Amino acid sequence: MKSPLSQDPDSHPGRQTEGMPAGAPWRRLDMRSYVVLSVWWGCNNQCVICMLTGLRDRLKPLDFDAYKKIVIDIVNQARYRNLILSGSEVTTFDHLEAFVRYAASFGWFQKIQIQTNGRRLKDPGYARRLVEAGVNEFFVSIHGLGATHDTVTSVPGSFDEVWAGLREISGLGVNVVTNTVLNRLNAPRIPALMEALCDTGASEHHLWNYFPMEETDTKDLVVPVTQFAGMLRELLRIHREAEKPLVLKSFPQCLSKGPPGFFDSWFPVTVLPDVFWEKFARSGWGYCVHRDKCRARECWGLSRAHVKRFGDARELLSPMG
Repeated sequence: MKSPLSQDPDSHPGRQTEGMPAGAPWRRLDMRSYVVLSVWWGCNNQCVICMLTGLRDRLKPLDFDAYKKIVIDIVNQARYRNLILSGSEVTTFDHLEAFVRYAASFGWFQKIQIQTNGRRLKDPGYARRLVEAGVNEFFVSIHGLGATHDTVTSVPGSFDEVWAGLREISGLGVNVVTNTVLNRLNAPRIPALMEALCDTGASEHHLWNYFPMEETDTKDLVVPVTQFAGMLRELLRIHREAEKPLVLKSFPQCLSKGPPGFFDSWFPVTVLPDVFWEKFARSGWGYCVHRDKCRARECWGLSRAHVKRFGDARELLSPMG
């Protein structure tokens, strides 16, 4: 298992350094200040886009003693002020509150975030207990409106539950960030989803390019970058009017048109078993026909699956100076 303390954030392949102009109204998370502890691999969804498909049974949860040692190391080294508890779906973990309470007991972490599909947050008592234990930030995955979300998660009714969960935590005085993965099933309805999300209490919205976790698009879920580029102007209009940032993850950086869209593919330092990173490497992110002429060395470019199926988009992409 890789330790977060053995990795250099300045050398991370996903880091983006795009900044905001002085005086800009856009405020968003700086993921370089976060460390992710993956503590649990159970889940109550069966998402077709899941990066852990075929891996969950091989991943062991982080036991409390090991967790305590890692948290103590993070606090003693004073390197990360924000903690994320993640894995598969941490709200299905019976001991989540105890893990949160232990981290909060140090008084060191400015933010304790959980990454969640949001379904259990519909329970007011459960959501309140998490906040009382120390959670003050929620990163909630939602992949469409209504049946679109249910199709992605493979769970009928999951949209109604996550939407109720978003309403519940919006009144608890915590920061909320939404997370969406662009894929073939939801692509036509992404603008409508983002418009609806802009009316919630979420402070910013993250839109990820789908991770195939393989060299070919066997699930038929990859969206051509030309289709994404075609919807980008509408997405920026929606977020500009709402005065909320749209954070775009693992898309080619040269597509940037400036705020409120921030191309920021920074992956926070994450504790994950080596088997995950071995499978992740098969996606082959980073290909671009303009790579030799481009100074955006941290751009994720295109995946192998995209290039094999849709080509290298050389007419759309361009080297950055």
